Formats: sequence, structure tokens, C-alpha cells
Amino acid sequence: MKTYLFACVHNAGRSQMAAAWLERLADPSQARAISAGTEPGARVHPEVALAMREVGIELETPTPHRLTDELTSSATMLITMGCGEACPVVPGVRRDDWPLPDPKGQPLDVVRQIRDDVRARVEQLIADESLTLLEVTAPQRGCELPGHDVFPALDERFFALPDVASLVPATGAAHRPRILLLHGSLRERSYSRLLAWEAARLLERLGCDTLLFDPRGLPLPDAATVSDPKVQELRALSRWSEGQVWVSPERHGAMTGIMKCQIDWIPLAIGAVRPTQGRTLAVMQVSGGSQSFNAVNQLRVLGRWMRMITIPNQSSVPKAFEQFDDDGRMLPSPLYERVVDVMEELVKFTLMTRDRSDDLTSRYSERREAALKAESAATKLATKALEGT
Repeated sequence: MKTYLFACVHNAGRSQMAAAWLERLADPSQARAISAGTEPGARVHPEVALAMREVGIELETPTPHRLTDELTSSATMLITMGCGEACPVVPGVRRDDWPLPDPKGQPLDVVRQIRDDVRARVEQLIADESLTLLEVTAPQRGCELPGHDVFPALDERFFALPDVASLVPATGAAHRPRILLLHGSLRERSYSRLLAWEAARLLERLGCDTLLFDPRGLPLPDAATVSDPKVQELRALSRWSEGQVWVSPERHGAMTGIMKCQIDWIPLAIGAVRPTQGRTLAVMQVSGGSQSFNAVNQLRVLGRWMRMITIPNQSSVPKAFEQFDDDGRMLPSPLYERVVDVMEELVKFTLMTRDRSDDLTSRYSERREAALKAESAATKLATKALEGT
């Protein structure tokens, strides 16, 4: 087992990304990654955590670590992050330096470039060290889909971008809404996936950033731990999102197990964080036969259970095999128009609620519970203090 130590000054950006990529891409039986800094910061830079969340890696939780003799003694190799004279030097440990720019305070597009550069360097490191490179399916961006900017079924005369000024308060977030799309089939020609792709293209056109989770390789609930890479990816993407689209086939009168499996891996709470609370949700389904609403009705129940703001509109596509051409594009029809309607509505609801989600989901019962816990803790501390005097 080889140990690779990635180090910089604050351990809040580049070294965290590099260690996370090695953990994701290298065979865990051959290598492990650790990261540290000579002057560790308080937390991972928010822009770094967001960029890594886009590729299904959660970095908000890890706390920067101090570079110690104990850490360096176990290292096979030390890789520093282009920090010049501030980079740590460890005698007797093989060392390389990657001249990477500091992502702190950079625009998200720049941080993405640094993230992708770090991944390329990690893949080269894996090759140079004769390690096994794991095959990892990355979430797909809607703007990368084939024909993402072509809309053969769309009537441009009646298509309008959301009016952000009328929906968002003057002090609200200015970034593009972040939408995660889930689909419920693994078939080679999956109509739920094709419908999700069509939705992603429309969302990109409506001014959103989109990511599509690939459910291949996701274990069944209870068949693995939450440390499974695909589970971690799904949870990170859910945290990244401000809205979601769930698309399931109807099978035996219900949503598919593949769809339910993804939702079951997203918890109601991780500590004090609720990964789905206050996020918007649009539900859609495809059927092999006549139009039905069994799957979308079930998805609505789950959306409520996950404390999401499920929009009123929805889409159900019957005889889905008749609704897509050979290239997988949805044909012009009232069914396609309904999909456009649903995506428009989702974007508007997301813009209206994302800056207000904390207020919208603030609940009397939870405020009361938190206050009573705080009072109880304060009472215990006061009692201990009195006993000690």
C-alpha cells in the first residue's frame, strides 16, 4: 500500500482536491491519499467545495489538517501544490511539485479548470506509479449533451427566458440555478434517460447549470455503506443542487427500483444539514403503454417526504418509444410542449425560492427542539460549574 501526501500551506484547496481525486480514481487496495498544510485554514474554500460537488465529491465536511512528522513518516511520496518557498520540505521523502494556481476567491469557471487540471495530474501520477486507474462515471453536464443547443421541436415564438429581475430580490443570488437530474433505468436506450437529457437541454437554455447522475454502479440500500463512491457522489450532487428533476419509467404500475434506490440513498438529514429540504422538484415519467400517472404520483409523495418544493406541473409520456427519433431527440408534440412547460415552471420556482428556502422551511417544532437542547446543555454546564466550586 502506497501513501501519497498532498500538501500546501492552508490545505483548503488544491491539496484537498488532489487527495480526493486520488481516493476516487486509484485502486484503494494499492494506494491511499492524505492531505495537510503547514498553516491549515479553518475550512475548505467554498468555491472549491462547490466545484468538487459538481463531480460528485463532497469536500465541505473535511477539516484542513496540519502537516506533522507523523503524517510525513508514513508517506511514500510528497506532492506540493506550487506554493513556492512556502511549500513544505520533508527530508528523505520522494517529492514532486505541481505548479497550480490558488483557487481561493476565483470565479467558479476558473476553479473548474484547476479541478480538471488536478484530475489530469492525478491520472498521470497513477500511470507513473503503475497503479490501477478505476473506471469512474462522472455526472454529465446538460451543456455537454449532443445537440444541447438545438431545439427542433421548440417553437421559438413562444419561448421566453425567466425574468430574473421580477423573481429574485435585489440582494439575491446571481449565479445560474443548479439543477440535478435523476433517471430510473439502466437500459441502453432508456427513455427516462432520453427524457432527462431533453429536460437538461431545456434547463441549460433557460439559464441553468445541470448535472445528470449516472445510476450505474450505485449499490442497493443496505448492501453497502455510505462511504461507497457512488453514494458519496449522489449525496454531493444533491447538496450541490438547488432544484431537482426525477424521471422514472412506470414498471408494474409503479416507479422503478432503480429510481427508488437513488432516492433512498439521499438522507433526510446529515447532521444539521438536510440535503433536499427547500429544494425545488419536478417529476416526470415515461410509459411503454397508455398514459398513466402512477409513477409521478409516487414521486410526489417522496418529494414531500424529502421536504422538497414539488412544483404543480408534471409530465407523463405514454408510448415513449414513439416520442423519440433515432438520435434520441424528442419529437414535436403536445407531450414535448408539456416538458417545456414543466422546465419553465421549475426554473421560476427555483429562482423565487432558493434565496428564501431557509425562511420557507423554518419550522416551529424544529426551532423549539433546538432551543430546548441548547437550554438543557447550558443547564448541565452551569450545574457542573457549581459542583466544581
